[in-house]
Parts: sequence; structure tokens; C-alpha cells
Amino acid sequence: MLHAFFSITTACKANNRKHLMTETALITYVAALFSMMNPIGNTGVFAGMTADRDAATARRIAWTCAGAIALTLLTVTWTGGILLKFFGITVHELRAAGGVIVLLIALSMLRSDNSHRQTPQEAASAAEQNHIAVVPLAIPIVAGPGAIATAIVAAERHSGIWAKIDLSIAAVGLALFTGFLFSVSKPIANKLGESGMGVVTRLMGMVLAAIAMGMLADGVKGMIPALAS
Repeated sequence: MLHAFFSITTACKANNRKHLMTETALITYVAALFSMMNPIGNTGVFAGMTADRDAATARRIAWTCAGAIALTLLTVTWTGGILLKFFGITVHELRAAGGVIVLLIALSMLRSDNSHRQTPQEAASAAEQNHIAVVPLAIPIVAGPGAIATAIVAAERHSGIWAKIDLSIAAVGLALFTGFLFSVSKPIANKLGESGMGVVTRLMGMVLAAIAMGMLADGVKGMIPALAS
């Protein structure tokens, strides 16, 4: 009986380890999501869109935006698999498509081209609205297609409950960090200046391009197993 009990316990522990995220995997996810959200680079965007608002209103918009970002990422982290099954998409296909999206965004960041975030018409319309925290600040500027794809792919790759809790904590932490940066955006933007914000965005673009190539390669190898040999 004791032997059977210890055998079952060992098997359960081994199974749990399969569903836990390694430290390296978690760090990679945080780096990818941080680069996709680009909170430092987007601080300038936030400062520009709230330039005509008083400090209290800007802070309120910043924290509302952070809440919307967290809610979006938590939703796709916990329900992404259901969405994939509903649309008949495999995780390998999503990983490859996400890699392409992330790479395009990275190239735009390297060129300091913000057209992937929103059109000039959308930016002008958003500047006139009072409620810009959710759209377009949270979606699609911060939690855009690339960030959403990154969260879904990570959640599908690490499908255990504890792994998803780790992913959720990371997403909420980055959302809160983004909210904090946005809430103090005006001093930061003034300190870095336009050129400083441009340098940060380019650095994030380089990191993102490297991560995108890894996502694309993993997705293609998953769809075409012969390439992995």
C-alpha cells in the first residue's frame, strides 16, 4: 500500500512539473509581452493624447487603461484555448501568425513608424474623446494583436493551472507598471525628450524582432514536423 501511495504521489508531482513554467520560460514571456506592450515607448503616446487634460484626469485615464489592459490579457490567457477550438486554429498556426504580426510591429518600431497602432484619423478622433482609456489606449495601442497573440500562445504552450496563474501575475504586473508609467508620463516624456523615447522604441523593436523570429520558427516547425529533424 505504501509503495502504491508513493508511486501515485511521485507520478502526480511529475505531472504537475510538466504544467509548471520554468523560470526561463517565464522570463522569456515577460520579455516578449513587455516588448509588445512597449510601456516606455507608449508613455510618449499617452502624454500626447492627454496633453490637454489636467494631472488628475490624466492619472485617472492611466489607471483605467491599466485595468483594461489587465482584463484583456487575463481574458485571452484563460479563454484563448476555447477561442482557438471555436475557430479551428492550432497553436502552431497561431504561433506562426503571431510571429509574423510581431515581426511587422518590430520593424515598424525600428523605423519609428506608428502606423501599426492606429491610423491618423483614429488618433485625431481619439484626441477629441473623453473616454480614451480603453479604446484606443488599452486596445489596440498597448494590448494590441501582438500582445494578445503572445498571451494566447504562451497559455496554450503552458496549459497547467499554475502556469496560467504565473502568466496572469506577469500580465497584471506589466499592466500595473504601464499604468504607473502613464500616470507619471508628463515628467518622463519631458525628461527623455522625443529623441530619447525614439531610442527606447528602437531598442524594444530589436528585442521584439528576435522574439518574433523564434515564434515564427517554432510555429513553422510545428506545422511541418519534417523541418524540425
